[in-house]
Amino acid sequence: MRPYKLAILILLSSQLFWAGCEKTMVDFNKDVLVSIKTPSICANSYTSIIATRKDASVEISLKYFDPGLFYKERNYTVYPDYYEVYLSKVEGANWEMIRTLDTTYINKSFVIPGLINGNLYYVYLKETYSNTKSTKNTNVALFVPSAFKPTYSLILTNYSENDLYSFDWNSSDNNIVYATTYYEFKPGYAAASVFISRSDNERQLVDINAWFPHFNRDGTKISYSSDKGEIFDGKLMPEHIAIYEVNTKTTNRITSGYSVNRYPVWSPDNSQIAFSFSEKSDESLRIALLNSDAHTQKILQTESGLNQNILSYSQIRPTWSADGKFIYFTLWFSTDSNINPGHYDIYRISTTGGIPEPVLSSPWVECTPVISPDNSKLAFLTDFNGKLQIWVYNFKNYKFYQPFDTDIYSLDEVWSQLKWRDNNAILFANRYGLYSISVE
Repeated sequence: MRPYKLAILILLSSQLFWAGCEKTMVDFNKDVLVSIKTPSICANSYTSIIATRKDASVEISLKYFDPGLFYKERNYTVYPDYYEVYLSKVEGANWEMIRTLDTTYINKSFVIPGLINGNLYYVYLKETYSNTKSTKNTNVALFVPSAFKPTYSLILTNYSENDLYSFDWNSSDNNIVYATTYYEFKPGYAAASVFISRSDNERQLVDINAWFPHFNRDGTKISYSSDKGEIFDGKLMPEHIAIYEVNTKTTNRITSGYSVNRYPVWSPDNSQIAFSFSEKSDESLRIALLNSDAHTQKILQTESGLNQNILSYSQIRPTWSADGKFIYFTLWFSTDSNINPGHYDIYRISTTGGIPEPVLSSPWVECTPVISPDNSKLAFLTDFNGKLQIWVYNFKNYKFYQPFDTDIYSLDEVWSQLKWRDNNAILFANRYGLYSISVE
């Protein structure tokens, strides 16, 4: 890892399993280093856990994968004799065994009380097998207890029971633009499509074979990615960026040829569009900038900086910092040891180009970053707690927040999307619709 000078750096690890590393964080404004140890626990059991934060406590749900499903004898099951619960109050060090559990807790939950709100805790369970005198470990889950009660609001339902998977919201006129996975535009023919849902709840079709829409600042234009099937050689199906004029209801495609152009997002001043670009495949995407008037473009990363073990490498889901100086994005990559699903980490790159800087990189999934309007918070999706959920990192007090106090919302690292409604609320979409959640 190169010794970058960062405005934000949270470096956990780039290994598939927990390999006893150090997480480093640099102050957003002062470049003050903070080091936090991470656990060297290898997850190798049939049990996984989800940690749902509560007020001064946490609820731990146990999910057991039955290996008997792969055997002809359907009653073949190897349960552990019991579980030991380990908790760390100092971020992955000095583990304390706080209780044992019998197998009646499998596929159920229990509560760990007496915790301190606002502190980051780590937890895992150890399976114990008496007959073989062996043990196995669950995943390590992170959680942050809090008395904060978030407010959830359903903003828009899905389209005719089909996924609503990408969206944008414009505060100036309260319009929502979104994409569905399915729209039957004529009998027997369907496609992913982009719609505008106005404040009067009237739905207006923008385009078919289209996805990842994004408003410009004043809501007069929508950029999106689409595929019209002009070129397909069996290897690459190009995607191109189009701009829809809301007032005139006209569309202009601004990229063309044998290339993938995906996830277009407008800059805060409307002068540029950041997007993911590749001329080779959709697994070698780089962040590029497109001048919204002249339609000239440049790729921001000027050298690879990749190690030789990386097989696929893509910079996806770009988002702008509020001041327009940086592009934050999800870095997806795979190696020989983790082809599927690979790593999802958060990086950023200056809009002047250069080498990407790691923002949040670990064996967990971190993806879909968005910066709050006041530039003080980073919202992102992660499976820190055992299930992909929204987390927030505050640059001012160096704290993580876990907004969800429920695990009923299902999110996806590929299709789910986040958007700050204001500095205290986040919009998110999943297969059921578009929601708002308040944050601390």
